[in-house]
Amino acid sequence: MSDIRSSQEKHSIDASAHRRSTSVLALFRSPAWLGMTPLCLILIIFLLLPIFGMAMVAFSVTGSDGSTHFGLQNFASLKAEVSAVYNSLLVSFIGSFIAAVVGTLCSFCIARINNRILNAVVAVFSSVLANDGGAPLAFSFIVTLGSTGVIYGTLGLGHLGFSLYSWQGLIVMYQYFLIPTMVMVTLPTFAGLRKEWREANTALGGSTFNFWCRVGIPIAFPALLGGWVLLFGAAFATYASSAVLIGAGGYPLVPLSIASLLSSGIGPGGQSTAMALGLAMVLVAVIVLFLFNRLQKRSAQWLQ
Repeated sequence: MSDIRSSQEKHSIDASAHRRSTSVLALFRSPAWLGMTPLCLILIIFLLLPIFGMAMVAFSVTGSDGSTHFGLQNFASLKAEVSAVYNSLLVSFIGSFIAAVVGTLCSFCIARINNRILNAVVAVFSSVLANDGGAPLAFSFIVTLGSTGVIYGTLGLGHLGFSLYSWQGLIVMYQYFLIPTMVMVTLPTFAGLRKEWREANTALGGSTFNFWCRVGIPIAFPALLGGWVLLFGAAFATYASSAVLIGAGGYPLVPLSIASLLSSGIGPGGQSTAMALGLAMVLVAVIVLFLFNRLQKRSAQWLQ
């Protein structure tokens, strides 16, 4: 009897494996893959190959005799960049936390208003501002909140100890694109909370507080946490705006340290250290995207 059962299980496993292989082959035979060819080439040339080259340089160590071998010495030399890593983590954590709180409140209010015109305007402005940055953003903040800026002098921010050219200024500038990103990510979650759930909560004698504690927040929390993770990664990888605002040596950050090591011309050791820092940033980006996708999928199970 056990032999018959084992043979049936083996047959079902073989059949499922055959179906999977057949579906994979049918997928690759689809003519739609011809349209995907340019995108695949772009990903390989401008994403995978640079990461592979970065890893090769980061793990390559030059010995005293001039020979090259693989090792972790370049990563050990990152101890000199501890301040840059700490500053990046500090600015990214505080900036993303503030943006997550403000963006969540904005998304909640917009979802409660539920106006078609307002939703369209918010969608357009959020998508534009979330992808806006670089040198123009830094210059606009210098004009308004710099030491000679209009708002800086009007509000007397100098007497409060605020300086745009510090970690405080970076956090304020990051809100320009972090808050719209949080609104764009979390607004569908609040808009997707069904009216039937509120009605069922009211019919069972539950208050608004009970609804949000037992239904609303547990459903929306994965999306909110995923939005914060995405904001953290975006703040951690920001380079152009911070480079224009504070320069390479004003307040060390990981992207600024990489640029400084590559442009200083101190030899292959600096280049290897820069590639090691870059590989660490790639690892952070992969972790952020993985967590964001997992949390979004978990939240989408209730909002479909």
